[in-house]
Amino acid sequence: MFSLWKLLKYLLCYIWHIINYIRIIIINMVVFFIIISISIILYHRYKHYHYYHNDTKKVLEINFQTDFSDTLHHNKNFISNLFNKFIIHKDSNAILHIVKTIAKAKNDNKISGIILKTNDLTVNSIPALRYLGASLDNFKKSGKQVYVISNSYTQEQYYIASFANKIILNPNGYVDLHGFSINNLYYKKLLQYLNIESNVFKIGEYKSAVEPFVNHKMSIKNKIFFTQLINNLWKNFIQQIADNRHTTTQDIFLNDQDYITSLQNVHGNLALYALQHHLVDQLLTNTTFENKMIQKFGWDSTHTTYNHINISDYFYQTYIPNKTQNNIAVININDTLLYENINNILDQIHTVYLDPHLKGVILKINSPGGSLMASQLIFEELKTLKKRHKPIVVIMDSMAASGAYLISTIADYIISDPMTFTGSIGIFSIVNNFHKTLNTIGIYNDGVSISERSNSVLTQPLSDIQKKIIHLNLEDGYKQFINIISYYRHKSLNSVQKLANGMVFLGVEAKQYGLVDSLGNFDDAVRKIAQLTHLQKINLQLEFENNSSIDIFSFMMQLNSRFFLQNILSFFIQSNLEKQIISQKLLFNNNYMNMKNIYAVCTIQIY
Repeated sequence: MFSLWKLLKYLLCYIWHIINYIRIIIINMVVFFIIISISIILYHRYKHYHYYHNDTKKVLEINFQTDFSDTLHHNKNFISNLFNKFIIHKDSNAILHIVKTIAKAKNDNKISGIILKTNDLTVNSIPALRYLGASLDNFKKSGKQVYVISNSYTQEQYYIASFANKIILNPNGYVDLHGFSINNLYYKKLLQYLNIESNVFKIGEYKSAVEPFVNHKMSIKNKIFFTQLINNLWKNFIQQIADNRHTTTQDIFLNDQDYITSLQNVHGNLALYALQHHLVDQLLTNTTFENKMIQKFGWDSTHTTYNHINISDYFYQTYIPNKTQNNIAVININDTLLYENINNILDQIHTVYLDPHLKGVILKINSPGGSLMASQLIFEELKTLKKRHKPIVVIMDSMAASGAYLISTIADYIISDPMTFTGSIGIFSIVNNFHKTLNTIGIYNDGVSISERSNSVLTQPLSDIQKKIIHLNLEDGYKQFINIISYYRHKSLNSVQKLANGMVFLGVEAKQYGLVDSLGNFDDAVRKIAQLTHLQKINLQLEFENNSSIDIFSFMMQLNSRFFLQNILSFFIQSNLEKQIISQKLLFNNNYMNMKNIYAVCTIQIY
């Protein structure tokens, strides 16, 4: 018996030594990785510093290697930044940094032009592209040229390309201008097939978010409304391209039959079609284009190509640290707002509330709304900020609708892009129960309760009492919604109610209805906050400290989530379909008394 315990003791000690040895190896590997990463960063900074500060003129190259983000990166976690740079290979250039860098390059004698490479540019924000395009227009006023090259152009890529002096297309490429569309998946038949009973409650005649659960197809009323919406959006979109290309919209975008005829005339050659219809200026291979750029900008023996500097390197080499205190905070409100995911936003607002150096806030909103409670919590936090007499200016991005518009109303001034989606004033809730589904497989629910209010909505039909409670709850939420708009937008209740039917407006229409104060971009928001705060010099705080500790466990969590959840899933699921599924997943609500399951969200997706 003693020998058995002794053997077990030695076995456990041996296992412990192995575990400890593995732990030491992992820690050493992580430390080694950090040291190597720091060394690489310092080496590249040193090399590019001397490369930029020689006397040779260079072209500024903007290469969108991964998704183009119009949101700022708030993460100051050192390990996370290393992870982003060396594993994901994603530059942390947000739209504001890119525009600021282009403005700096305009007056830099060492920068002789810009080359845009849009092969991998993906973007879902037309206002962000318009903002970037305006910066390119401003850059061209210096007399410097802007070139863009791509193997092919998506609709959004071509929009930004149209701001260039010269558009280059690969001879085997194409320009995909197809217009806009709004499409939804409809689940009524599926729900009937599965015997799932959906109880839909809504306030807002045009609140189309619930249609997929009650109809087989889009209603005629919504088809008429959405047709007008995308026609207005497309008219602005294609007119901007035509103006940039100094031609007509008819030449840029033919009707379907004329397009087929023109394509037949060039034997189906999409690149030649693009050249003949003034969509591009030249058809060149990448090698030929590179040789032409070498002739124009000179030879760089270090990189064995034309003289250029990447925008990331240029940003860091010309960056001058701000030695004065930040006085205006920029807070981003993005994506669908849920009760579970707004803590970061609330923390940032509270930071501004406590910081005496921060005199005001620019809210950059790109959200369809979400949970009504989430929107109300953000609204209330901003309300406390105003009690400190800190002005708030909202700049709307691609979308600031429904609950996101509710948040916007607290602002002292609202600026929208002409092509922003806003409005969608209305709320809804969907309660599903599965009693019929369970019955079909032989499962039944039965029992006793104190009142009808305690019945399970998951396995029992909604009682009339429960339906009445939901309806009254929804009416109260809607009343609060329109009262807030009426009070903060200085409009009568009657005029708000005419707009509060779930309809979505473009920014230019919202301006006419008094839902926003003016049309503009982020630069206009900066000028407005300077006026409201009476500050002579604006120093923007674009980042907030991450409260989480810097440790290897957070790094490993990010590693797992980014690779296995984000990258693998996005590979198998089309991004637009994924967004629609995620947004409509919110609609399944099985707790009728939970305020977190009442939604003020706009589910429109433009394709």
